[in-house]
Amino acid sequence: MPPIQLGYRNGVLEHPHAQLAMWDAYKVANHNDHVNTERIKHFPLPVDMLEPPPTEISLGREAKISAAFEDLHQQLKDADMYKLRPWNYVRECIRYVLFAYGAYAFFQWAQNMPTSGALRTLTYMASAASLGALWHQVAFTAHDAGHTGITHIYWLDRLIGVLVASYVGGLSLLWWCDNHDVHHLVTNHPEHDPDIQHMPIFAISPRFLPSKSKPEKHEPMGLWSSYYRRVMPFDAAARFLLRHQHKLYFVIMSVARFNLYALSYSFLFLRARRDKWFYIESIGLSVFWYWFTVHVLANLPTWPLRIGYLLLSHIVTSPLHVQIVLSHFAQDTRDLGPQECFASRQIRTTMDVACPTYLDFFHGGLHMQVAHHLFPRLPRHNLREARDKFVEPFCNSQGLTYEEMRFVPGNNKVVARLQEIAYQVHVLCCVAQAQAQGTL
Repeated sequence: MPPIQLGYRNGVLEHPHAQLAMWDAYKVANHNDHVNTERIKHFPLPVDMLEPPPTEISLGREAKISAAFEDLHQQLKDADMYKLRPWNYVRECIRYVLFAYGAYAFFQWAQNMPTSGALRTLTYMASAASLGALWHQVAFTAHDAGHTGITHIYWLDRLIGVLVASYVGGLSLLWWCDNHDVHHLVTNHPEHDPDIQHMPIFAISPRFLPSKSKPEKHEPMGLWSSYYRRVMPFDAAARFLLRHQHKLYFVIMSVARFNLYALSYSFLFLRARRDKWFYIESIGLSVFWYWFTVHVLANLPTWPLRIGYLLLSHIVTSPLHVQIVLSHFAQDTRDLGPQECFASRQIRTTMDVACPTYLDFFHGGLHMQVAHHLFPRLPRHNLREARDKFVEPFCNSQGLTYEEMRFVPGNNKVVARLQEIAYQVHVLCCVAQAQAQGTL
């Protein structure tokens, strides 16, 4: 087991509650689970602690799947699935220009209207919707570039991604790459995957909840995140929000872009390396806020219009945020250990979204997450062919469950998962209240 998965970084235990489940599993394996054994604080670690925990997974089957996956990857390369087809991005750029022109044209039209009124307001809102549609669409190209999935030349794809994400969208590609690479490595792992760590707003697994309704001072108040390097506390905000998370899901998703700003800028200020990409991106973010605040919001005649323009332009991007979580929130979050091979984990924790070919542009390739998670650098426009010709037959031949749902049923499944956890939080809070009142 890698030390970081046991809660150790740079030879030292990060936090008394870091990866506590792994420590408890080690105690059980050594028959001292009922003994208050003091946790090891630093290296060296016992050799048996580094051994993977027992598993019911068939190592022979996983080895067979892993070998078949290597063959599958070679078949994709032989079929030129990694080959860029430039015309696909020409079409994307035409779409971006049309949305950008729509935002500009509607804005100028409204500015030149002689009097204010409903028509002028609607024209400004049409501009906001066009701008939001532009942000929604360019995010897919930033995603492609972050995976080096456009030209397959690192510096060129990184430059494309930074320019699109920061100068046009006001978001940090550096944060996204740092966050998203971990997501691809340990998909849907509650302790490690930052893409499912949204406490206190959302919890998709009981692992995010404390084991007791009223933990003692020495007991964990929440799950330790190896990415954020802190405990995600089950505090008063979590106790309230999580009980209603299934009701608030789409409301929160409608304004989720503001959270991306917070995650982007906190990463840049606190964690990003001060290299050339940091400075290029910092300049881009300054340019974005200059043109958006000075040349857009400040030129609107009233504060209600400014607030309406800001909100509508961001709400229009909400399908992107729904799409981001749709393929994972309702999927398996168990950790089956390092014995599970890469392909098995990705297929188990990921779901595709069925849609007609003519809507591929709307989903931006994020609806074919199984193929994308198996082959992250595969060009987005080749994912459908790769899925139909290679990924689905592979799953069938290896006895792996390939899951695909349409957009609405998939969202219903996500909401059902959120409601299930919300009920568990409700029960936990009721128990805590009863204990406080002395009735339990």
